[in-house]
Amino acid sequence: MTSAAPDRPSTSPRPRIEHLPALDGLRGACLVAVLLFHSGFAWMSGGFLGVSTFFTLSGFLITTLLLAERGATGTVSLRGFWERRLRRLLPASLLTIAAIVATAPLWLEPSQREHLAEDALATLFYAVNWRFMSPAYAYNLIFTDPSPLQHFWSLAIEGQFYVVFPLLVALLLRAGGGPRALAAVCVLATAASIGVALAAPSLEAAQHRLYYGTDARAGELLIGALLALLRERGVGARSLAARRTLHVAGTVAALLLVAAWCLASVGDAWLYRGGFALYAACSALVVAAATRPDGPVYRVLSLGWLRWIGTVSYGAYLFHWPLFLFLTPARTGLSPLPLLVLRGAATLGLAALSYRLVELPIRRSSAVPPRRFVRAAVAGVAVVLALIIWSNPLAMVVHVLSQVNAVRGAMRGDPWKLRVGTFGDSTAVSLARALEPWLGERADTMAVNGRIEFGCGVLETGEIENRGQWQPQRIVCRDFLASWTTAARNHRVQVAIVLVGPWEVRTRRAHPKAPPRALGDPELDAQTRAAITRAVDNLASSGAVVVWLTAPHVDVRPHEDGESFASDRAASEPRRMDRLNEIIREVATSRPETMRVVDLAGYVAGRPGGEFDPALRADGVHLTTSGAHDVVRAWLGEAILRAAHELRTGQAPGATPEVRSGGDQRPGAR
Repeated sequence: MTSAAPDRPSTSPRPRIEHLPALDGLRGACLVAVLLFHSGFAWMSGGFLGVSTFFTLSGFLITTLLLAERGATGTVSLRGFWERRLRRLLPASLLTIAAIVATAPLWLEPSQREHLAEDALATLFYAVNWRFMSPAYAYNLIFTDPSPLQHFWSLAIEGQFYVVFPLLVALLLRAGGGPRALAAVCVLATAASIGVALAAPSLEAAQHRLYYGTDARAGELLIGALLALLRERGVGARSLAARRTLHVAGTVAALLLVAAWCLASVGDAWLYRGGFALYAACSALVVAAATRPDGPVYRVLSLGWLRWIGTVSYGAYLFHWPLFLFLTPARTGLSPLPLLVLRGAATLGLAALSYRLVELPIRRSSAVPPRRFVRAAVAGVAVVLALIIWSNPLAMVVHVLSQVNAVRGAMRGDPWKLRVGTFGDSTAVSLARALEPWLGERADTMAVNGRIEFGCGVLETGEIENRGQWQPQRIVCRDFLASWTTAARNHRVQVAIVLVGPWEVRTRRAHPKAPPRALGDPELDAQTRAAITRAVDNLASSGAVVVWLTAPHVDVRPHEDGESFASDRAASEPRRMDRLNEIIREVATSRPETMRVVDLAGYVAGRPGGEFDPALRADGVHLTTSGAHDVVRAWLGEAILRAAHELRTGQAPGATPEVRSGGDQRPGAR
């Protein structure tokens, strides 16, 4: 969300457009909807749509500015436009990123700090929405607290629009095209944006892709641009009847927006099947009505308090999310309404200070001339970049080195190195990331791609009880084990490391009328044993030996809104995971030539902080990045290679084909 209204303080000679106070009020109303939504009030479940209205309003205002400049000068100054946008957006944005990164150790949970450096880098360069839309990132949010930079996704989309759209306008003008050509391009691009959503095979597989993707959300901005083109041609303002029709349509559209804020949900399928575009059309009608000073929409949105909130809405949007994450019920001891008052006061107070002391002075070219602004902007970005890298140097260095190593290995092929790939569910992610640099430091090993899919276990059919609901098996999980074989063969995996668990311990049923079953039930035990056996045989058929890790107990925490589910508590029962590990060992006994078990569960349970040490497993399920690196270097890496060596040399495993964590294998023992 950005306040894309005409910048009243001048930055450089440029055409001015009429200031429309009701548009400030519209921004204020949308910000209130977003704040209420993020406060968790059920009666504002669709408040996130306020961001969509910001998109449409920004598209309208930016296009209006560009058309005004074209009308006054016959051309569009890209340099002038981009300078004004940077003056408007960059100062408060840099301030927010720097404050979050600098104070993170004081208030963020370990799980939130794990990827903060990468989040901040993507945020700094207006690309963070593409990071957040990946299924891996989205799935991880189920188990960890959200990033304090997550709200920047919408600013990233708008920033990308501010780069591409004016460039498109300038190119069309240079080619001799006018508003009609631009309108045709906007219509086609909007249709393409809607097509991206309609082409998705299923909402379940693509929801985050469609929510965060620039191409999927661009239509909401372009509809605002189309409104500006229509307004320039005087559509809807040429007669009294047309203006009255606009007032009625705008009023109805405004009521529909409020209804959507109260009734919609972020998971509603209709939003991703053209609903966002339909909502944007309603937003455009409200914007159009707000530009007519003789109508009810204008009068309501011109209320003083709404206009004031709209004036500081950009800073308020930037500051509200980290403030909300800091001012939690647990930290403040407040009930929802008093907490909302505290959060709102802190948000608007900081936004007002930022507007007066930071944003407004920098927007004035008289206070900060263009050359000085450019130098200050470059210096500001450099300082924030240095702060990001300095705040988490080890993670950044490890990440960069691991990526360089992976690229070099892929280019060389390294046929003489032992090729190790990781397979499993989300619990295998941090393990794979930790193994990659550790293996890369050795002369005889290298990490290659295995197959990891978030939310998928070894059982591929039926329904799972999760968060209090029965859910069908995800589409991406079908033929999951077959994809292991393909990946192992394509990447010539010689050692396949496997870690699964959280989905195997869930209560399951074959179909809605079938009885629920959990591990310990003979029938489900048999199905799980068969699935693990099939996984081992599939990997072995590709030429790999299998090192299967026992899964530590899990502690599925309450949902972020504090709600706890019986199904999650049942999945956290230790006996379920113990039974899974017993079955893994049973399969290993039947496959001594192709499979070994490494007792990761025993190792983490025996650590000084226990298996639920926040530094090791902040969310009670997944290894943290630092915890995974620690485990791999202290014991697990060597244990895996020892088990792989036994299999590849044909060394007899003894009574139990397993590498345990006791004895001289404990960290520090030699």
